[in-house]
Amino acid sequence: MPPASPADRPLKILHTEAARGMGGQEIYLLRHLLAMRARGHDVSLLCQPGARLAEAARGHGFVVHTLEMGGLPRLLRGIPAVRHLVRTHRYDVVNVTSRRDALIAAAGARLAGAPLVVRSRHLMSPVSSLLTYTWLPHRVLTVSRFVKCLLQERGIAAEKIGVVPPMARAPGEEPADDSWQERQRLRAGVREAFGFGEDDVVVGCVAVLREPKGHLDLLEAIAPLCRDNPKLHLLIVGDGEPVMSRLKASSARHGIERQVHLPGYRDDAARLMAGLDVFALPSHKEAAGTVFLEAARAGVPIVATRVGGIPEMVVEDGNAILVAPRDPAALTAALRTLASSAGLRQAMGRAGWDWVRSEHRFTAAGHCEATEHHYHQWLEELGHGPRQVGTGADAPPRQPVAGHDHGLPGEL
Repeated sequence: MPPASPADRPLKILHTEAARGMGGQEIYLLRHLLAMRARGHDVSLLCQPGARLAEAARGHGFVVHTLEMGGLPRLLRGIPAVRHLVRTHRYDVVNVTSRRDALIAAAGARLAGAPLVVRSRHLMSPVSSLLTYTWLPHRVLTVSRFVKCLLQERGIAAEKIGVVPPMARAPGEEPADDSWQERQRLRAGVREAFGFGEDDVVVGCVAVLREPKGHLDLLEAIAPLCRDNPKLHLLIVGDGEPVMSRLKASSARHGIERQVHLPGYRDDAARLMAGLDVFALPSHKEAAGTVFLEAARAGVPIVATRVGGIPEMVVEDGNAILVAPRDPAALTAALRTLASSAGLRQAMGRAGWDWVRSEHRFTAAGHCEATEHHYHQWLEELGHGPRQVGTGADAPPRQPVAGHDHGLPGEL
């Protein structure tokens, strides 16, 4: 039997994330962990105690290490703790995500001699410092061609940047019946649970409540349409202050409280999309947007803004109407177009349903293949060549129990 090619060899990978909440970036990472494990890689996670991502990862049986992050004392304690962790477990790849965990984990991994340290970039905001992009990591991964261009403009070499788009569904998330008919049955169940009638038109979005997501723009744009049509509803799934309080105040000011529904955070948010007639999220900035792929998979037409990586996640005029950000008149017009035509909603929703299922890059396999390509290519470029799993550091391995929470010695 011929030896496995480098791309077929499993890797031992540590991912790190400092965020305590659970937004698109964290969902991307959790799905990535699930997909890479399903491909045979040994993947584990380092994050802060109490993080929602830690809880979710443990629930899926992943090894989770914890470390308090943020502030100089934690940085100084955290770097040697991560160095010890990486040397003990001999990771092939350490992939950091946010600035805080990058400062600690990338520095610790480099001191431990990790063969490959990667920084992920899930944001389109300007990069203020190149320290965690060019000095500490060897390479950078991002989620869209748009963000890659931004990083190149900041001075990062194109050959050191890889693009791995989000996946629409992770392994284990696929329903037993993925037919259009089953989607219709799920739609009816979700709508019944929220008390929506068949003749109601439900515009909704799923996103953590942050000002740049444009929730307030959406409410302001749909308010005149709600006043004209009592059967038009807005369902916003997500939590976060002060945006939640501002949404409640705005809906009261417009007199549409009965048509604005704010259930807060839901761990079944992706399933709820099937109950929508229109998915709308007028982001001011967006690196990519997994949620747009989820809406397409749910067979729901999309109204969004032409910013960042969003155009790479939809088919404009196919399953999505795109408008300029912060243009209330254009946003209202787009919502009116879809709210007033059941036929157009059905056609655009089905177009998205078919399109996202035909795009290999948005599948778990396509996502992992792109990741593996970059990891193995960069390992070879750095002189590490074909690898056996877990040969990344010069120390004996120690195997923790999957799903447990392992606090590091540097934790405060």
